[in-house]
Amino acid sequence: MLDYLYGGEILCQAGEVLKPRLLTDYELVYIIKGSVSYTANDETFSVPPGGMILGRSGTMEAYRWDTTQTTRHAYFHFSINTLPSDWPEPDEWPRIRAKPAVITATLFRHVMLHIYEHSDWPAIAPANRDCLLLETLIDTFLETHTEEEKAFETERPEPVRRALKWMRQQIDDDPARQFSLEEIAAAAGCTDKHLCRIFRQSIGHTPVKVGKLLRLQLSLALLARTNLSIKEVAMRCGFEDPLYFSRCFSQSFKRPPSTIRKDLSKGVPPPPDPLPIDITPRLSW
Repeated sequence: MLDYLYGGEILCQAGEVLKPRLLTDYELVYIIKGSVSYTANDETFSVPPGGMILGRSGTMEAYRWDTTQTTRHAYFHFSINTLPSDWPEPDEWPRIRAKPAVITATLFRHVMLHIYEHSDWPAIAPANRDCLLLETLIDTFLETHTEEEKAFETERPEPVRRALKWMRQQIDDDPARQFSLEEIAAAAGCTDKHLCRIFRQSIGHTPVKVGKLLRLQLSLALLARTNLSIKEVAMRCGFEDPLYFSRCFSQSFKRPPSTIRKDLSKGVPPPPDPLPIDITPRLSW
């Protein structure tokens, strides 16, 4: 829970400084325009426009604002009487995020709107929903999903990544269309033998098997979110024989499509995806 929450927005002239001070609570700073040199316990960071700084209680910190232009930044201070149990210790928190996730910036703006709407803060403690909002914001700051996702993706050999992207696009454009190993290899820019070898090494399946699993992945979503019959779902996903589709589906998801559809309608969660998480559908590739 929060003891208090307050903040604002300020414009600093070129070259202005905030001399060393001991931070006695927590502060999140969002650099809107210009850049800043931030020093925390003798360690200095360069923070560009769009970057964020998370000041920790007990830190001796200083700011030197952009020497070439005015700097605009928003900030808020907060005090938490009990840290969430799943957060790392404050000493392990990152000092800055040069490029925070888009959702982090959005949540920051949302917190600021709440601050502007409450003239009674910090005289009274924020409501529980405001505490949850701030907790979500700090969660997104502490997490490193963007970096982890990029690292995770680059672990796949480049031909595998090209092949996956191409297959996903084909299924998005026309799920019923069949494509061959030769076409996949051409899109990947290598021979079919080489592609099969690195697919097995990287994913554990051949490119053709992955293509089939991508179609089954789509069929699971269609069963959950359309009124198509199982035969229509099979055809939509490139399976001309509904019996063959049901057999492949049951092998992958351990239950037949009719059973899973009934289970989903009763609120039973879907089965685990047979493909690694970086191959599942995403908002962008």
